[in-house]
Amino acid sequence: MSKLEEIKILKETVAWFKKQIEPHDCGWMHTTIDGLKHRIKVLRKEIKQMKPKESWVKGYNKWKNERCPHN
Repeated sequence: MSKLEEIKILKETVAWFKKQIEPHDCGWMHTTIDGLKHRIKVLRKEIKQMKPKESWVKGYNKWKNERCPHN
């Protein structure tokens, strides 16, 4: 399973837990949701680290060529 698929499943699980929350005796659900959100954050960080880093100059030139109206 890819990291993106795992994130999708975790988001669906968070949404399911949120629907189950009631006004009382659901503190463990909040804890579980926080744990799932943390795992999503970790996976996103891992995905970001796998991408090649772009230098500031390359990023600026890319922006300049794509978005700058003065070219």
